[in-house]
Amino acid sequence: MSCPCGLPAAYEGCCGRFHSSAAVADTAEALMRSRYCAYAKRKIDYLVATHDPDRLSEFDALNASKWASDVQFTRLDILSKSKGKAGDETGVVEFIAWFVTDDGLSCHHEVSSFRKLGERWVYSTGEGKPAEVMFALIGRNDACPCGSGEKFKKCHGG
Repeated sequence: MSCPCGLPAAYEGCCGRFHSSAAVADTAEALMRSRYCAYAKRKIDYLVATHDPDRLSEFDALNASKWASDVQFTRLDILSKSKGKAGDETGVVEFIAWFVTDDGLSCHHEVSSFRKLGERWVYSTGEGKPAEVMFALIGRNDACPCGSGEKFKKCHGG
């Protein structure tokens, strides 16, 4: 089974190695993917550990845990990335995290900033974008982001 972050590798060889502390994410994108996967796998301690310590007071671990338990994560789309490579000190990743709630399909669209502390990347800040914009970009005949394999018009777009 592929990793929840969307890469074809198995969880253990992908984000699981970061969650178990066997490896450290070497790019901002890798950290972003591993944090999405941590929400999907409900590994809230990993979210705390990879949050910028200067901004940790802004993170509500209890609320994050409850939210992660209440949704079914279906897909992560990386829209863009800037810097965030091994030799950089900062990076930016724009993404959409798709998930299903009791009310149906939804998404979280964010532009996230990361910085490097020593040899490890941490999530610093995020600017959310309106989800409605992302739904408007899905074509009726596109695959539904919920992962059902159905066309959007026959699934959550109808």
